Amino acid sequence: MKHLLRSLLIVALATSERTLPARAQALCSYDQCALRLHRGSLVQGLGGTRVARLRGWFSAPRIDLLENAGDSTRQHYLAFRALYHQGAKFRTASLALVMATAITMLTNPHANHYYVPLGLAVVSIPVGNAGYERTIEAWDHLQKAMWFYNRDLPRSP
Repeated sequence: MKHLLRSLLIVALATSERTLPARAQALCSYDQCALRLHRGSLVQGLGGTRVARLRGWFSAPRIDLLENAGDSTRQHYLAFRALYHQGAKFRTASLALVMATAITMLTNPHANHYYVPLGLAVVSIPVGNAGYERTIEAWDHLQKAMWFYNRDLPRSP
């Protein structure tokens, strides 16, 4: 009997902790808690309280409001983070290729081997484009996560 009560208590605590953000979200009106983008930041409510700064090159910001929200919101937020990180890897690789091109050209400018820097420059274009595409997809998922989050907020009377 003691083990059964202990198991029920653990399950109750685990499920109540996961639903706490949903309860807190239900207590907050749309005007107070709606998320929107403003000047490179994610802000909340009419007052524009900054929730996250969205200007990282290498990593997407961690946004607890979206990470702890409902399933659809969390799914799009996690997709945003994954795609943003992939985009950052491709952007960094493209930048490295452009730098390698410049170094190759500057170290021996009179060599007749222009095919190496030209090849590096040509390869950097699709790599950079892949990073750009993933970043755009990431922003789309962030917009969807914000929409699902805002959709569940109660409207003010």
